[in-house]
Amino acid sequence: MCFLKIYSDKKSFKIFTASTSIPIFSVFDKGEFRRKSSKEPFPRNQISIDVSDKDFDEFKGQVTDAIVFLQTHFDELDLLMTTHDVTDAYLDFPLYSRLTSDIVNQNDHLPKELIVLAGKLDLGIEMAIYEQD
Repeated sequence: MCFLKIYSDKKSFKIFTASTSIPIFSVFDKGEFRRKSSKEPFPRNQISIDVSDKDFDEFKGQVTDAIVFLQTHFDELDLLMTTHDVTDAYLDFPLYSRLTSDIVNQNDHLPKELIVLAGKLDLGIEMAIYEQD
């Protein structure tokens, strides 16, 4: 379920989505509403890209998929990052917490290969921890 989320205050991503083979999850322009019942519009242009379909309890698989994704689409992502006045961009890894009364520490390692690729593209990395219930 890893996504690449990219934001721009100035430039829409919609033209890019029409010409790419990168798997797009969603795209919204600044001022659009996610759904009709939304009370607040998007404050900036946003694109979310599918990076991995591995579940929240498959962190290592998400990381492996992210490395392959960044390697495969590096040139196109680099072009996107440099042509869209990107204000923020990061890989979002959703994880289930493994903490219990018996486990008080959770460590999840990001390999150097992922850090280097993300750094070259000026991407941050977010690990969103969810309770399994």
